[in-house]
Amino acid sequence: MTQEVILTADLGAGSLRAAAIGLDGATHAIARRELTLAEPSPGWAEADPDLWWHALAETMAEVLEADVAPRAIAITAMTRSQVFLDAGGRSLRPAIIWRDTRAAAIAAECARWLPIDNPATAVNAFHTVARIAWLHAHEPATFEALAAVLEPKDALNLRLTGVIAADGVTAARFDDLVPTPDAPDWLARALALVDLPRRMPWEAVGTVTATGAPFDRLAGLPVFGGAMDTWAGAVGAGAVEPGLAYDVCGTSEAVGLVTARAARVPGLVPMPWSEDAFQLGGPTQAGGDAARWAFDMLRLPGTLAEAVDAAGRLGPSESLPMFVPYLAGERAPVWRPDVRGVLAGLSRAHGPAEAMFAVIEGVAGAVEDIVRTAEAAGTTARAVTVCGGGALSDAWCQIKADVLGLPVIRPREVETGLVGSAAAAAVGLGVYATLAEAARAMNAPERTFAPRPEFAAVFAERRAARAALKSFALSGMVGE
Repeated sequence: MTQEVILTADLGAGSLRAAAIGLDGATHAIARRELTLAEPSPGWAEADPDLWWHALAETMAEVLEADVAPRAIAITAMTRSQVFLDAGGRSLRPAIIWRDTRAAAIAAECARWLPIDNPATAVNAFHTVARIAWLHAHEPATFEALAAVLEPKDALNLRLTGVIAADGVTAARFDDLVPTPDAPDWLARALALVDLPRRMPWEAVGTVTATGAPFDRLAGLPVFGGAMDTWAGAVGAGAVEPGLAYDVCGTSEAVGLVTARAARVPGLVPMPWSEDAFQLGGPTQAGGDAARWAFDMLRLPGTLAEAVDAAGRLGPSESLPMFVPYLAGERAPVWRPDVRGVLAGLSRAHGPAEAMFAVIEGVAGAVEDIVRTAEAAGTTARAVTVCGGGALSDAWCQIKADVLGLPVIRPREVETGLVGSAAAAAVGLGVYATLAEAARAMNAPERTFAPRPEFAAVFAERRAARAALKSFALSGMVGE
């Protein structure tokens, strides 16, 4: 029987996935294309937006081979990446991808002209304005020809609909950009380039006007605004209502707390979130990468997942080693690229499992740091939803529940970006009245990990000890 679906896509640096998601959240078809980045100079990362478009066309065509009836399109994608377009909507140069650091030096100048007290939202090497400034300094012809600077998702939406728009979640990071009186004249043009019309993720940008296969089959279909991948993943995991925190578990963790009112807390990124809720959060530097580092360093047999499971089977105790996961500095909530990690409390009785326990507990501690910092805005966390590859580990989910002292909820589908995008479109279509209703209906909880009361006192003691270790790490005495 033909199923009504929402066509969704999730664009990352290394791949694009498209899917046909039913109005109940079921995945009826999915397709994937690998993508490559160019690194023409040290610290650079670029991509060809035309390859994204071809990947979208190919994956959508593959998905449409299923017995489905599309109702809408919704796209999510990586953020802090920019597509540079001329007045005809053509790319002037390769897109600059999130991890590119070429604008680091000029970002410091921009930050002087655009002073922001909160390090979480200040201009840095990954900021759109800093990258436009780099073009002004190093590619002046490109700068002069610029007519629009778009996030990857918005560039795809433009090609689908012919309409330029940004989503109101991602674009909120530009709200505090007020130049000083001594700012150069060209900066005003850079700010105008990021001042785009906004749509919330559940609002339509336009309808499909693109030609050629398979888009000619989709003519007139509404295209919804969507949002960045963290928003889509968190919403797809159910983190929509105030009091729910989220943890997108990947190479690093993206963590936040949904709040009842708009608020600002130093070290965290504030954003509008749903129809009547907001969020405070940010990315860590810790996550699966820390576990992979420990696995490789210890030269453990088997797989990383098996090593994490073995660590999770240990009985928590005060005698286990502790870890502060600042292997590559830390982002939220301290924003200190210079700090370094600490592994402490080792004894001859400890082996690889004990060291891995310290690492996964330390990552859970980084998640806790963001949640507790966000609570300063007045909303208390009552549970944490998890998604992403790291959420597949029962052991790690349990440790996070114990460290935070909160239930950890894992949804049925842990790769939630496609579902979150579909949920936004379903609200826009009127299938569900609210984003919260859509999230509940389209990706129900699969399992809840409750904090273990028998270990509460142990984790309380370890929390206090970890706080002391973090203070030591942040003092700058480590790694000097």
